[in-house]
Amino acid sequence: MRRSLFILVILALLFDSCRKQITDFECPAFDPVPVLNAVLVEGGLVKMHLSFAQSLDSIHPAYCDKAEVMLYEDGKLTECLQYDGDGFYRGETRVKSNHEYACKVVIPDHDTLFARTFAPARPIVKDLEVLENATVNEEGQSFPAILVTFKNDLSKELYFTVNLDAFFRTDYESGSYSTMNGTIYSSINTDDPVLLNEGSEILLFSNEIISDSIYKLKINASFSSYSSFDTGDSNGSIVSKSGYVVLRMLGLSESCYQYIKSQAAFVEPDAYTNLFLGTVTPLNTYSNVKNGMGVFAAIAPVTLDTLYFHSKNE
Repeated sequence: MRRSLFILVILALLFDSCRKQITDFECPAFDPVPVLNAVLVEGGLVKMHLSFAQSLDSIHPAYCDKAEVMLYEDGKLTECLQYDGDGFYRGETRVKSNHEYACKVVIPDHDTLFARTFAPARPIVKDLEVLENATVNEEGQSFPAILVTFKNDLSKELYFTVNLDAFFRTDYESGSYSTMNGTIYSSINTDDPVLLNEGSEILLFSNEIISDSIYKLKINASFSSYSSFDTGDSNGSIVSKSGYVVLRMLGLSESCYQYIKSQAAFVEPDAYTNLFLGTVTPLNTYSNVKNGMGVFAAIAPVTLDTLYFHSKNE
């Protein structure tokens, strides 16, 4: 009880700050800048969004509804996208893996926008395994690792991201059981060489240091949210452990990889520390749009699931 009270007092102090109304502040002049955002999904129809970056005192997004949007596949014009409202432009072209896509956007009174990206192939996952008691968190609680075996193409620069949903149940001889479930977006106590090479715990990586055609990625489970339920004595002998894991693995274009990496570089060190100090490090978000802002990227998703069961009699 005392610990909870202490935490509440600390939180109150953190959020209790002096306030002063600023009356003479004027937003500096800011010319609207075109913003192009598009994530091409392998097998899906092309869709892009156009808007304008505005000054700080702007309330509503400024959609761009008077643009000529031209799509190119492998250097050849395929179609002009049609406006569909709220800044969205849609086409009839289906995105194919291992093809280069580019767009040219003509907006009145603005420089022409150019962007290009390469559509990746879907990752080929060979196996999905659960490794018990692989690591422990800061509270000493044991967590498993998920082993993802996938194919690598040594002739290409490849980029990936992964997230998983997992559910684990432990049954005891007493008849009680405990459960743990959640979504895994990062790897705690990372000891996988590929993840270590990225310098971040998030599950975003390339094949830069992978020297074989097959790689087994080790993800030490770290649940973004989890719950444990204990019906009784969980200190008795374990009868069995069971559960399931659902893997979502995405092949990424380099532009998508660089964009996510630039976002992660801001979120990890600054989201909580500098916010309370009243300062925020400027975010240099990656963009591959010439004469504008935004990102033109491509992804290729794949989903795989596995059931897990381990009996003490095995």
